[in-house]
Amino acid sequence: MNDCTVIYYSSCREKSEFEKMIQSKILERIGDMPLISITQRPMLFGYNICVGDVGLSDYNIYRQMQIGCIEAKTKYICTTEADCLYPPTGYFDFNPPDDWTAG
Repeated sequence: MNDCTVIYYSSCREKSEFEKMIQSKILERIGDMPLISITQRPMLFGYNICVGDVGLSDYNIYRQMQIGCIEAKTKYICTTEADCLYPPTGYFDFNPPDDWTAG
């Protein structure tokens, strides 16, 4: 998909080696899609927005996603987390059949 930004969010509480492995897999799968990371510690991963150590809560998860969505310049977004693996096909290459369909 040409008009999609990948939004990555993290509380930065995963083990460093684990989070780096997840990030590596995300980069491998997204190709040249724009990437915005919203994290609780600064990191070199796409365009990074550090929100500071705001703690773990559902509110902060959605707040970090919202910050990324506001910053994205594309029509669509695709969210990713610091503790999830994503399939090689079907997730980042999903093309919605219309503007109101979520994948």
